[in-house]
Amino acid sequence: MDNKTLLGMGYGIDQATILVKDLDTTQKYFTETLGFNTKPSDPTEESTYQSTTSFTIGFAGISRLEFISDIDTGQVEKAPAFITDFNKSNEGVRMYGLSTSSVDSTSLWLQAQGFTPDTIIAGRRKTEIPDGWNPDDGGPQWKRLEFDHQNPPAILPYFTESSMVPYEEIEDKFRYYYSMMRNFPDFMHPNGVVGMVSLGIVVDDLSSTRKEFKKMGFQENKFNKKENTVDFLIYNKQTLEFRAPLSPKDDIAQFLETRGPGVRSLRFEVKNIDSTEAFLSSKLPEGGLEKDTSGMLILPGTYANGIHLEFVQEPEEQAALAKTNYMNPMAKLDSTSAGIAEGMYLKYCALCHGNDREGYAADNAPSLRSHSLMSTTRSSNFLKYVVAYGRANTAMAGYAKAQGGPLDDYDIELILKWLYESSGVEKPEELSREPVKGDVALGKSIYNQKCASCHGMEGEGVSAPALGNPMLLATASDHFLRYAIAEGRDSTPMIAFKDSLSAAEIDAVTAFIRSRAAGWDVPDVVEVDVPSPEEYILNPENDSPDFSLREGRYVSAEQVLKALQDSQKMVILDARSTPAWRQTHIPGAVPVPYYEEPDSLSQKIPNDSTWIVAYCACPHAASGTVINTLRRLGYEKTAIIDEGILVWAQLGYPVQSGN
Repeated sequence: MDNKTLLGMGYGIDQATILVKDLDTTQKYFTETLGFNTKPSDPTEESTYQSTTSFTIGFAGISRLEFISDIDTGQVEKAPAFITDFNKSNEGVRMYGLSTSSVDSTSLWLQAQGFTPDTIIAGRRKTEIPDGWNPDDGGPQWKRLEFDHQNPPAILPYFTESSMVPYEEIEDKFRYYYSMMRNFPDFMHPNGVVGMVSLGIVVDDLSSTRKEFKKMGFQENKFNKKENTVDFLIYNKQTLEFRAPLSPKDDIAQFLETRGPGVRSLRFEVKNIDSTEAFLSSKLPEGGLEKDTSGMLILPGTYANGIHLEFVQEPEEQAALAKTNYMNPMAKLDSTSAGIAEGMYLKYCALCHGNDREGYAADNAPSLRSHSLMSTTRSSNFLKYVVAYGRANTAMAGYAKAQGGPLDDYDIELILKWLYESSGVEKPEELSREPVKGDVALGKSIYNQKCASCHGMEGEGVSAPALGNPMLLATASDHFLRYAIAEGRDSTPMIAFKDSLSAAEIDAVTAFIRSRAAGWDVPDVVEVDVPSPEEYILNPENDSPDFSLREGRYVSAEQVLKALQDSQKMVILDARSTPAWRQTHIPGAVPVPYYEEPDSLSQKIPNDSTWIVAYCACPHAASGTVINTLRRLGYEKTAIIDEGILVWAQLGYPVQSGN
């Protein structure tokens, strides 16, 4: 058994909670002397424990330290007894938490293993409920499962679930999150710390502790060779390290005698151990910093509010990965990152696009050296979507991991940044998102005369890219298409037509290509206007569909398509921008941009048995904001179209364009 069952997609150590007597003095010391970036408590946030105040220290792995002190005001409500009792004679870590993607599943698992956890508690970080479109649905922002909330055991963890954490994304893209977060200002610590990797927990009976944690579902580190120590693996090399005394007079025995069982030490990885040593040595009194035979730096608890702090050098491969997985949007890639990006390009892209990005090495793959192409896509997600989702029914596969490919989001971003820098595009060509109006019949005639020989009579692509591809037309704006027709694609056979066609004729060809978004064989397409409130409900006289939701939140595109085909009653909301709705949308969808105020929308759509589904291209971020807002307003029959509009178009499902 591994701890997947126990922690789900949790990200490891959530936090260690340190109880101190003087919060202000402690914060100043940890900031100015020990070199941590500290964050004061937010007065608008609720505390887990009444009558306490706190500050935190965050790390790139999302773990954090929380320092708590009770507020002695003489008021009736006081801090919990375990806090005040501990602080009478001690300072240090009193409890610690692990991250889980579902406290409900964790609770059920622990009960199945014979444990008796406490009831799940829930709360909000922000006391104010937001207005307008907002991803906060107004419900609990965190859930917590403890073994005893009134008097938490010092050895056993509590488990925390956050509604704001994208667990699935973090699990799939941890190196991306870690690399980016370690360069956020809040997580850049002057002492060089990058992450918390281990909690050192003192126990008096190692054998029973091992049995208890194995029973919970934790994996023991079989490679641990330390005497009188048991390690349990958590996530991404994080560990819980349990130690028992080797002799009646050693440090561990003294800790047990003074404090009893509990967390004694915190271990951190640092960017450069020598720099960390120099920094701390300059701040601490002589003898305040120790070093063991392995090179680990040790700050005894007497110098850190009862907590032994340990600092180790991060592995070389992790440092190299962090360096290569960090892109400064304001600067060019360094040689290492550029080399990795070029290597991925040669491995995955060069077969068709050419070793030097010249294009047409195979399958009519376009040139990625074309200034025209690169300048008109740099400020949009067009090429990102091409790489991620591919082009159905062409040789261009989807390379995103979500599509079964080998690349995560960061890999795609890195390759594209390298391509843009290699193409020499310093400034993107800013294109309008407004629709291009033109004579579709005229455009069809011109297309057949001047474009079909290369792009195909049905847009299938002969010696040039396929323009009849639904993914292309779902992601290419009208002005992107128009620019390509007018200016051509340098370094390719695609000539500029601005000198041989009038502006009206170019508009006509653009309008014709846009009209093929729903398929090359469809009759003349009629562009629709934004629905009026009376048109929000599709098929209002018919029955509602019986949707089956994934995780109580996501409905499949297949189910929504069937509901459309069966003329069932529902409301479809497009959470993207209105220009994106005009470009391509699901038939009957209402544009409700996630960034605009919802105004009186709640008065225009029913809050009854009518299903309300939303979609975007992300595929869940913008639509999730809309659905969370509706749920906050009391709408229960709501869901997110799981695949989003891009996969909807990729599947060949019906789409429309709008006025």
